Amino acid sequence: MSFLSSKIFQRGIISSRLLSINPILPLSFKSITYSNIRYNSSSTIKQSKPVTIDRELPDPLKDQFADRLKFFIFVTLMGISSVLIFNYEKINSPIVTTTLHFLRRSQIIREVLGDHIDFATLVPWVKGELNQVKGKVDIKFSVKGSKNNGIITLIADREDRYSDFLIHQWNLTVDGKTYDLLEDKTVDFAV
Repeated sequence: MSFLSSKIFQRGIISSRLLSINPILPLSFKSITYSNIRYNSSSTIKQSKPVTIDRELPDPLKDQFADRLKFFIFVTLMGISSVLIFNYEKINSPIVTTTLHFLRRSQIIREVLGDHIDFATLVPWVKGELNQVKGKVDIKFSVKGSKNNGIITLIADREDRYSDFLIHQWNLTVDGKTYDLLEDKTVDFAV
């Protein structure tokens, strides 16, 4: 406090209560420092307590094996999920569904496989490349009917995205015997 303010307090000219409610008075009359003060919602001033830690911090390297195991399991599950999602996209592509449609209409295939032609397993797996954007199809998948099971092979490509696919190989293999589906006259491939 300055010399002048101490003389005023000694003589009792300004009470300390007046100093606490009048913000216009110079800072030298106020005995409050503004560092280390916090205001709460009721606008009273409280001194803040220093931050102390009452317990020891956990060791981040303590459970290193468990953390690595969890990370490995997470990465493995994400990888398996990604592969299943990409296979699901292949299964539902127009090329695979159209292939199954033609198989069901083919008289030769119905004689070999029987009726109710569909994927061989509950979770079908389409192997190979199926890229409609690039125009490359080289896939194999298993089918079944009421009589037999077989493997469909389809290889096709196209020059650009405006032209139709040119089928190079489309056959069904049942017990080592191959049936060429391009030679089947009961199915019309015209679009």
